[in-house]
Amino acid sequence: MIVTIGTDDTLASPGAQLDYYQSVIDKMGQTAVDSFARFFVIPQAGHGLSGRSYTTDGEGKAVTAQAIPNSYDRFAVLLDWVERGVVPGKSLTVRAGERTKPLCSYPAFPRYKGGPPESADSYACALR
Repeated sequence: MIVTIGTDDTLASPGAQLDYYQSVIDKMGQTAVDSFARFFVIPQAGHGLSGRSYTTDGEGKAVTAQAIPNSYDRFAVLLDWVERGVVPGKSLTVRAGERTKPLCSYPAFPRYKGGPPESADSYACALR
């Protein structure tokens, strides 16, 4: 099972989805859940997993809005896992044009480590 949600989804509550997934982890344990599920969260993405970045940076300066990286071959990842036994990593790279970001499996999240903010290489999946 591969689930991908956006944090700005106004139809299906991201908080409720996170709570449910965490309850499955609490009941079965992380190792058991990792054997059959990945739960990816795309910050700033809506119900269709699309969205645009904010127009103000962390220092309060105006910046140009950009499309949220959200594209990856979901079907290929699932097909590889189910039919070929290729377990997906806990991190995938998503793309929007030239911009890339890591897509981290919950409870991990992308943490900026330095470098060009439009590159997935500038982030690492972190637990805290």
